[in-house]
Amino acid sequence: MKIFKAEQWNLEVLLPLFEEYRLSHGMVENPERTFTFLNNRIRFSESIIFIATNERQQAIGFIQLYPRLSSLQLQRYWQLTDIFVQDVANQNEIYAGLIEKAKEFVCFTHSTRLVVEQDQQHQGIWEKEGFKLNTKKALFELKL
Repeated sequence: MKIFKAEQWNLEVLLPLFEEYRLSHGMVENPERTFTFLNNRIRFSESIIFIATNERQQAIGFIQLYPRLSSLQLQRYWQLTDIFVQDVANQNEIYAGLIEKAKEFVCFTHSTRLVVEQDQQHQGIWEKEGFKLNTKKALFELKL
């Protein structure tokens, strides 16, 4: 397994996996729009995506981080928004590898926090990787 930061020239490797991720969450397949979305995130440095590939150079997992800023702490932190690994034998190892790569990146950028919205499906993974539930924070959402 190899894990690396996605660049624009990696989109053809990432696109089918990202579409599989979207489909697994009930979204409708839309490769053209997905390509544009991913291309813009990478091109404008709006997110960081790490891709895990197998020995045949096929994407088998990814993790996406978005930068956030804290005015009170006067620093940047990162929000883990997406993580997906295909249903393969070493799935837990790939999840752990992707999260470890994200942790390394957060430290490399001199940030001190990596946050993720609670995801019941992955709660065991978050806890195993050292994430702690912050019960003082709630997510409020306004759809317009």
